Amino acid sequence: MTKIRNKLLFAFVLVSLIPLVALGWYALTSISGSLSSISDSKLKDKVTLVSVSIEDFLDNVSNDLFYLRDSMPLQAMVSSEQTENARTNLEQNFLAFSKHKSIYHQIRFLDATGMEVVRVDRNKGTSKVVARDRLQNKKNRYYYADTVKLANGKLMISPLDLNREKGNVEQPLRPVIRYGTPVYNSRNQLRGIVIFNVIANEFLKLVSEKNIGNEKGFFISEDGFYFTNPDGRKEWGGKSDLDTGKNFEKDFPTIAAQVIGSNSFRTVDHDKYIVATAPVFLDKEKTKMLGGVVNVVPTEDVFSSVTTFRNIFLLICVGVFLTTLFLAIILAKSITDPIVYLTQITHDMSKGRLSSTVTVSTKDETKLLAESVERLRKSMVILLKRMRKK
Repeated sequence: MTKIRNKLLFAFVLVSLIPLVALGWYALTSISGSLSSISDSKLKDKVTLVSVSIEDFLDNVSNDLFYLRDSMPLQAMVSSEQTENARTNLEQNFLAFSKHKSIYHQIRFLDATGMEVVRVDRNKGTSKVVARDRLQNKKNRYYYADTVKLANGKLMISPLDLNREKGNVEQPLRPVIRYGTPVYNSRNQLRGIVIFNVIANEFLKLVSEKNIGNEKGFFISEDGFYFTNPDGRKEWGGKSDLDTGKNFEKDFPTIAAQVIGSNSFRTVDHDKYIVATAPVFLDKEKTKMLGGVVNVVPTEDVFSSVTTFRNIFLLICVGVFLTTLFLAIILAKSITDPIVYLTQITHDMSKGRLSSTVTVSTKDETKLLAESVERLRKSMVILLKRMRKK
């Protein structure tokens, strides 16, 4: 009887286990895949959102630059041989603009020789016209040379770097990006350039603000040097800045080639972390890159929802299996116990023990068998009595 019970138990478990494993495997793989895709999408959305936010921020700069270039005070300045009155009006115009547009560290008009004619600086929330005896000639700076050679209506956008005064890196560090455009008079004669120094901290903080938990957000140049890094000591390591040599490649040598200079969204898997990167472009044609937003997240954090789901799912499967096993044991026992009982009864009857009434509580074929055995018992009792009377 033990063998029958085991066979029944095995059959019950097998019948329930096969669909459980099949459906469970399908659910586990499909849902885990969906959760993985969602995790990847979150990474993409995060770096892309920061990238687009920076591009939108800088897109407004070019609009401001062209607005000032076409403003009446500046046009009057380039068409009047730089009279004192025109220069004063331009100073006041730049000053008012600087007060209302706090993202510009410097607003300048340089003449065709590279000499600053009007300059307004903004420091610690205050805008001020720079005294004329402090104005400098910038003809040797790259941004002047790059701007003065442009055709009318064209735009110069410099690399993002640290501001310099008299050839030295300004302290405290002031990261800037310069926007410039040439200024022509009504006779299409070059009269100078107008140039902005954009305070880069205004958009660099868009990256640093996204550092949450174990995530690390970076903004790197096309060469892989850090504009932002949670470890401030690694920032501005390029030769044109602090020249420390610290960069993304030294920190992540195995994946650097796939990240640095990437001109499209990309995710890179590593044993311990996943890296997502999105480029930041400076022009609408997406031909000139400022750098890339990079997010480094531990793999276990990215797929924490997948891991949690798998653990919960496996616990549910174990629970279902144990419940099925328990019910199978009860069911197998309910089937075999009457058979064991009837077997014992018939064994007793063969030994002449006929006093016990044969009864079972089931309502299936086993009950019919028990009733048959009971009739047999009664018949044997009657037969034995008749034999004794003789």
